[in-house]
Amino acid sequence: MAFFFRTVDNGIKLSSLMSIPDISDVCTMNKITSDELNCLVTHEGTPEASQPLGYLLSHIFKPFKIPLPHVSELQIPLKRILHPNQHVRLQYHGLSPDTLVPLYNIETSTWNWDLPVDPPGNDSGSDPSGTSATQDPEAAEGATYEEIVASFINALAGCLSASQPLLEKECYATRTWSTANAHKALPGSKIQRKPDLVLSDDVTAKWGNIRVSSELTHSSYKPAMWLRKAADTHAYLMMSGQPWRRFTLILSFTNQYHHLRVLMYDHSGGAVSIHFDIYDQPDLFSHIITVLNFGNLECVGYDSTVLFMKHVSPPLSKPICDYRPIKNMPTQRSSSADLPASTSKFLVELLPDSKSPSSDDDLESVASDGSDYKERLTEDSLKGNSDEPTQAFTPEEEPPLPPSPVQPTMVSSAPLLSLASQIPQDLTESISSITPHPSQFPHSEHSPEPCGKIRVGDTMYIIKRILFASRSLVGHGTICYLASLDGEDYIVKDHWVLGKQDDIILNEIEMLKLMQGVPGIPKLVDYWLVTTSEGEVDNTRSYCQREHRSTQGTGRTHVRLVLKPCARPLHMFRTLKELVQALRDIVIIQKTVVEERKILHRNCSLNNVMILDDIDMSKGFLIDWEFAVRIAADNKYPIGGTGMVPFMSCRLLGQVSLMQQQVKVEAEMKRVTKARKSKLKKVSAPKILKMSSDSLALPISHVVQDYSDDLESLFFIFAWVCIKFHGPNGAVREEHMSNSLLDRWTSLDLASCAAFKVTFFANPLDEEHLINEFHPYFKPLIPLAKDWCTALKDNMVHPVTFNAILHVLNSHLDQLSNDEELQSTVTMLKKSAAILNMSNSLKHIVSLSLPVPKRKKSDKISEM
Repeated sequence: MAFFFRTVDNGIKLSSLMSIPDISDVCTMNKITSDELNCLVTHEGTPEASQPLGYLLSHIFKPFKIPLPHVSELQIPLKRILHPNQHVRLQYHGLSPDTLVPLYNIETSTWNWDLPVDPPGNDSGSDPSGTSATQDPEAAEGATYEEIVASFINALAGCLSASQPLLEKECYATRTWSTANAHKALPGSKIQRKPDLVLSDDVTAKWGNIRVSSELTHSSYKPAMWLRKAADTHAYLMMSGQPWRRFTLILSFTNQYHHLRVLMYDHSGGAVSIHFDIYDQPDLFSHIITVLNFGNLECVGYDSTVLFMKHVSPPLSKPICDYRPIKNMPTQRSSSADLPASTSKFLVELLPDSKSPSSDDDLESVASDGSDYKERLTEDSLKGNSDEPTQAFTPEEEPPLPPSPVQPTMVSSAPLLSLASQIPQDLTESISSITPHPSQFPHSEHSPEPCGKIRVGDTMYIIKRILFASRSLVGHGTICYLASLDGEDYIVKDHWVLGKQDDIILNEIEMLKLMQGVPGIPKLVDYWLVTTSEGEVDNTRSYCQREHRSTQGTGRTHVRLVLKPCARPLHMFRTLKELVQALRDIVIIQKTVVEERKILHRNCSLNNVMILDDIDMSKGFLIDWEFAVRIAADNKYPIGGTGMVPFMSCRLLGQVSLMQQQVKVEAEMKRVTKARKSKLKKVSAPKILKMSSDSLALPISHVVQDYSDDLESLFFIFAWVCIKFHGPNGAVREEHMSNSLLDRWTSLDLASCAAFKVTFFANPLDEEHLINEFHPYFKPLIPLAKDWCTALKDNMVHPVTFNAILHVLNSHLDQLSNDEELQSTVTMLKKSAAILNMSNSLKHIVSLSLPVPKRKKSDKISEM
């Protein structure tokens, strides 16, 4: 039997919900993410002499190999010190603005920049804001602390680029630290978070494209401080907006803004680096900034084995020349509110040979599907440059796997596209991005195909589109791609499996082999334990130098599966009969594997039940067998395969909620005991929330579970579809229903979920509530819902059987009409015809009321 580790407690993670709670206030979200990371964050101790950056940064910065200059060698034009301190004003008074001066003062061990030291006005040790309160207020000129720090880091990056030319060649995109959202919520989420600084390639930063975020506070660092809670939420939003990331990095400036820590978050928890004094350890600080700004994106958490394609058309008004940095300015359509407070203008003018684009004509290349590309090509360009970048990933001509990861670039704004177009022509076919274009994620009908490539072992698959991506911090981080190879379609499942031993992380692979030949089960084509560019298996445990007892068994291994055939989600059904038929087929699949292969699925949820289109008909399809187990005599299994909260059976919810309550009681008892001891004698401070500890690991919990729980989960899936959607083909219901059953079934408080579901089957009024919430489209299925409810009323005492559910489904399936698809098509055509006729009528009326005068020949002559 597969062995699933128990994490620190039995708390349900955000990944166990269909969607996060409808939360927009920051404090509540901070608490949720903080609780999720309880005891899963490791803090590094004193580093070894061989690793001055500490274990964490030394490990994740491995791909960066470029030697760096000493900070004493960095020089900057005097006019580029945007915020000079008192020393600069006195020491270099009267010199030419173009005079090169040191950026770091070795004698005083300070930077020649008026960096903030004092707390801002009305400081509460949390969110820094306001203008500079340093000893030289004239230097600030009304700039905020965030703007001063951002301009300094950008200046440091410019000096490093000028001093080490290899950095310029390594990075094809302009990465700039911006403060545009320090006082304005970053778009891309209802949660109104305002990161002090963000590092992004894009003109307009969003949670879906920023590389690194940063927070500033004057206070000393504490693991449970406001800044850490904000960082937790930042990490969740970044991992949710960019689910293909391996981890995220967040910078923390504390202790009068002198101490820098790097916070790393992954799907197992997090790790915090040692602190670096930016004044006393300038070279280490410079090293960190260099890697973040110029290093391979693998160093900041992206996966080098997945690349998303960008359609880049080189400008025709000038020849492709050597790469040069350009100004990171907005396009004409951008508003001033979207501009970064500190752009990369300094990076351009700092370099003596750099040239910025002379006009907007040089910035005409845009991200598109290539539809207008041919119109803009001249005859000469068609003859001389027939190899378009978008043709580099065709299945017929698969490019060989590069020996090292291709340096990606974010290309979604005109200046950045112009920058990409300046790369030598022989490299343009490799221009890709770690972040998909918005039209590719979530997938829409206008998404370009193909949109990228993904590696599985030594094979490179073409990504046609993204089918599914989980939004979570701690958890599996599952992404499913529709991919192709040699003209054949496959599903590539990319996820993080709990555990490290092969018998655990390969459990789904073993189960699929055991079920080979069973209809309605995916066929395993290939699998791969994903490796980094250093050739190491990607495991979250490798980021922590030491495993604490509270984090034992929480490591996750990056696993990629290739499966076939391709199916569509259940909610993409075409007719009511197809929906019910698919549910019936899922029951048959479960019955077959239980009775013939002695295997229990244990993870029945909306995202795992599919519809497979066969030659002459559609069939139900059941996926995600990661938590499947061989059936035990006592039906006891380690917790882990209980499924998503909204679809868990009453019995499972009752067991897991009891465990959750026990953990809370134990924690409260420990708190009271420590409080009593502290009154008698002085004791060491208790472990702070979120820190890993050396306390004994909790024993692994077990639940009693059998196929009747999966059958009950299937009913909740059926109810979810009938309430959440308003028709076929995934049409989501728009109107909001207060106090809906779906809201009651989706909560981090499992006790309330269990109570609601138990009451639902026992109280006839709740059954009426269910019927009333059905969308009118699903009214023909109300009799089925009532009969299914009746069959499940005593499921906790007398488990329901496969035959009982099959009888209910088959009896109602026979009563559903076969003509619904034809009827819906005719109705749609009638509506379209009515709209078209109305449009033509309006055009006719307008033409009659507002006649267009005919142009005379004299008018044409006068315009010439």
